[in-house]
Amino acid sequence: MTYKEMYEAALKNLAPMKHSDDFSSGTVSAVIEGANGKYYAGVNLDFSCGLGFCAERSAAAAMVTDGETVIRRVVCVNQSGELWMPCGSCREFISLLSPKNKNTEFLQCLEGEKTVRLSALLPSPWNG
Repeated sequence: MTYKEMYEAALKNLAPMKHSDDFSSGTVSAVIEGANGKYYAGVNLDFSCGLGFCAERSAAAAMVTDGETVIRRVVCVNQSGELWMPCGSCREFISLLSPKNKNTEFLQCLEGEKTVRLSALLPSPWNG
């Protein structure tokens, strides 16, 4: 899958929904490529109490369920279709799944397929 195809797949998974006064989902969507060559999708979950789950972690959870921990590439979009970089929690989460994930690439700009590696976004992880 090309980055453009990953981007289009992420857009298709956007489905903003307000489930209740305390729960909404689908305003952010991510598609990740595992080292196994498979693709996994996820959307965010937001709860009024402050709990939540980012789209990247949602996709990564599906990947781990499939037995993979290494992520090659990530494309994440917000409800406006803009590319998003991972939050600090997602950066840490991905880094802890596997030491190899320091090489995970995040799409920054579709034109020219500009990417940034996790090692540049998280240069000094707490665990060394």
